[in-house]
Amino acid sequence: GDRMNRFRLMKFLCCLFTISPIAVFGLCLKPTTSRRMALAFPTLVGATACVVSPAKASDAGEAIRRSASKIPGYGPSDVFYPDILKGKWKATREIVGEKTVEYEMRFIQSVESGATVADRGFNQANLEKALTPDVSIRSYEWTETNPNDLRLVFGDGTRKELKVTKRASERTDSTVSSSEFRRVTKENSRGIPVISAERTLSKWKIDSDGVAEGLEITYDMGSGGDPLAANPMGGSSNGPTVLSKSRIRLERFQ
Repeated sequence: GDRMNRFRLMKFLCCLFTISPIAVFGLCLKPTTSRRMALAFPTLVGATACVVSPAKASDAGEAIRRSASKIPGYGPSDVFYPDILKGKWKATREIVGEKTVEYEMRFIQSVESGATVADRGFNQANLEKALTPDVSIRSYEWTETNPNDLRLVFGDGTRKELKVTKRASERTDSTVSSSEFRRVTKENSRGIPVISAERTLSKWKIDSDGVAEGLEITYDMGSGGDPLAANPMGGSSNGPTVLSKSRIRLERFQ
């Protein structure tokens, strides 16, 4: 019975991780296993090992991405919004003391049951285009199954990566508040990176008449580019400085 249980465990590991039965053989045998059994076992496994279909491999990859989004010990996997926000919106962002831009924002179904999240890739790409219209967005990489990792490639060959490292959020029927720390990596066209740490505080008020209004403050947290080294109550050795304050209004497209 114990030998059969170890055999079943090995088959399961082969199917889940799509690796060779030989590679996982050592994980399933006790140290006291006889040499004769060790020599015979690969043949037995070779006759019964499962063949993993591309669909199963894709499912395994999706499970890994979901796990990566959890940020163990550092808050929820994403900021969740009321379902009324789901869909496309016209965003008007007034950056205090600078300029006002318009762009599209989108909210989508989360991988979490009954939850709505911001489409961070779509929203950030459109915001970047609105802020710097002379620089195109070549591509962006983001998925709702791993919402904390966003990468953009610009037309001039530069790159930008936003990695959320810590999060807190609160939601009521009509408001959503959040605090996020993130590591920002910018690469020039030669691939030389500059790393900084930011914190973004935001609060949204959602009306039932199809309008949402938000306030957003972004800080440069200093601390040598490590958001987790910063004091969340407003202190790093270098001291946080305000990068921008924005008022955002969302209206449904007619």
